[in-house]
Amino acid sequence: MTTTTPKTRTDWLIFFRRAKTVETLDLMLEGALKKLKTPSEQADAILGHEARLDELEGFRGSLR
Repeated sequence: MTTTTPKTRTDWLIFFRRAKTVETLDLMLEGALKKLKTPSEQADAILGHEARLDELEGFRGSLR
């Protein structure tokens, strides 16, 4: 089975939705940034990360 690297911000958001905690999300971003070569690819990953972070923090805030 081959895996493809996400290409767009939306693809990255879907990829990062595997993370259920902020710690896991940060580790996933760190690994992704090591593999990506261009600043454009890195920016898309970071924006996808931030979108997922907003989702996680919003969910955590609704539990309070």
